[in-house]
Amino acid sequence: MNNPLKFFLELMRQPLWIPLWVSVLMLANLAGIAFWSEPVARLIVVTFMVSSMLVMGLYARFGFTKILGCGHVLWIPLLLHVLARLPHVEGAFRAYLIGWCVLTAVSLAFDIVDVWKYWKADRKS
Repeated sequence: MNNPLKFFLELMRQPLWIPLWVSVLMLANLAGIAFWSEPVARLIVVTFMVSSMLVMGLYARFGFTKILGCGHVLWIPLLLHVLARLPHVEGAFRAYLIGWCVLTAVSLAFDIVDVWKYWKADRKS
């Protein structure tokens, strides 16, 4: 088992774009705190926290591998929920949700590719 606290040390050893991307995603999710009075914003923050725990659990078991993308599985229904709510919000909160949706969709695309590569490589072994 890997010590989950070492996740960030390994993250910093990755190519520069990866820790930068993770930082942007963390900020985007935690920015929901600025809209805490909105139930969707609270759901984003709570889902981010739960997903972070899932990623740490996966890291503890598998290390810094492409399987970590599975830790974001809860983002799929959350993204669909946020997209359904978009027509009902406006102003700064709407702008935040649109940005969050774009970043989350891109992240999920990376995750799907990573997890696919992980399982494909695992089957060959």
